[in-house]
Amino acid sequence: MSVTGQRRECPLKQYDGNWAFGTTQTFYVGDPFDGIGQVEVMRPGRPVQLHEKNRKWELDGVRIRPGEVFTKVGNFIMTIESNGYKTAYKVEVLPAKGPQRPVAKVVSYPVQTEYKVGDRFYIDGIKVVCHDADGKELPVEGKEITFFTSISNTLIGAGSQCGGGYQFNTAGKKVVEVRYNYVTIGKFTINVADNKVKTLAPETKLPATGWYHLRAMNNYLNLDASGSAELRKKTVNQVFYVENKGNNQITLQLANGKYLGITGTIKNGVRVTAVHSAYRWNVYSENDADIFSLRPSTHIKMVVNASGQKNSDGTPIILWQYTAFNAPNHAEFRFIRTKLSSFH
Repeated sequence: MSVTGQRRECPLKQYDGNWAFGTTQTFYVGDPFDGIGQVEVMRPGRPVQLHEKNRKWELDGVRIRPGEVFTKVGNFIMTIESNGYKTAYKVEVLPAKGPQRPVAKVVSYPVQTEYKVGDRFYIDGIKVVCHDADGKELPVEGKEITFFTSISNTLIGAGSQCGGGYQFNTAGKKVVEVRYNYVTIGKFTINVADNKVKTLAPETKLPATGWYHLRAMNNYLNLDASGSAELRKKTVNQVFYVENKGNNQITLQLANGKYLGITGTIKNGVRVTAVHSAYRWNVYSENDADIFSLRPSTHIKMVVNASGQKNSDGTPIILWQYTAFNAPNHAEFRFIRTKLSSFH
């Protein structure tokens, strides 16, 4: 016997619709809303889609934002919306448990607030303190601190991260929320500039002749015991004497008479180091003020940068090919004026 004209019904048809995925469904009074989860879109015969951009939530029809604290016991309907897709799920809020939640506050915010599209977010400078109900200071672990953009609720960093976090892909001013165990305890604003390739005039603003510290991504350019350049914060950081040579060129001389330069073949990954003869660098302004990028005068398609886009102590300073003249964040050096009376 044969059966024709029948097609097996898709077993996923029962799931045709929008669903909440990865959400938290049980909270306690005093808990902050964690703002996690996605809208899962399922259509028979099509790949599953997960949406989390520009999410919005409503609790029983009232807008609720990540970090807001639950104050009432009960069963509620939570609605999540993303990219035009919406779904609802049940949330239960139980009576408070355990001791009163510790109170945390931001003492200092990350020092870097200027970025470009393609740069990664850095948390250097953040300091959070926490006290219990009796005023006793409690230790704060890095994993308890997170950073979210206010509008899109995008996680861009965490207190436990090493080096750069989220990589920015859109320009504009962004309000960043600092959260302690998902409770918002502070906000600050950053600016992400467009990273369009720019054409430089033959002459660009140069740092004035004098002594400088060089800082990249909130760490300082120093030399190790062998004379190779690296990022490292020291009690006394390396100083460089900048001398303008014209045609966008400078030399960087050390207090011992050597110069910052390159030995050997110019290639990707070659280490910047101390050399005996004056070495000329082409210098390009990155902010029309005190931030510059450096390129060998004979190979201007190679840029000085922190290896691996890292800013931790011991990160090598190297050359790498980068043809656009709008240098990335890890190739930008802030020239900080200082004094050294025993030389020049």
